[in-house]
Amino acid sequence: MRDEDKPFVLYRRGPGNFNIVPRGRRGWLLMGLWVALLMPVVAAFGIYAQAHEGEPAFFIALGLFLAAMLVWTIAMIRWMKARAEVVDVGQMLALKREAERKAKRRG
Repeated sequence: MRDEDKPFVLYRRGPGNFNIVPRGRRGWLLMGLWVALLMPVVAAFGIYAQAHEGEPAFFIALGLFLAAMLVWTIAMIRWMKARAEVVDVGQMLALKREAERKAKRRG
């Protein structure tokens, strides 16, 4: 897949510091599908939590819900990173600083 065809852009600012942004209609649609996959889990937990508030079963369900959220988040990030054009912001800033230094030396 060419970079121009990728539905996401990943702005890398350093190791572990990045932003993933949808690009175009396809990117927004795919991100919407990921959010739609999350809705049944959230709705099921909300219904169960209301029915069992304060009971020990609630805390077990809360733990399972948080684990599901963690798995969903990691899966979404990995999936989007695999389909994203990577822009290294640190490298771009270094090039800009280098160009500014050269311009000061000349002028």
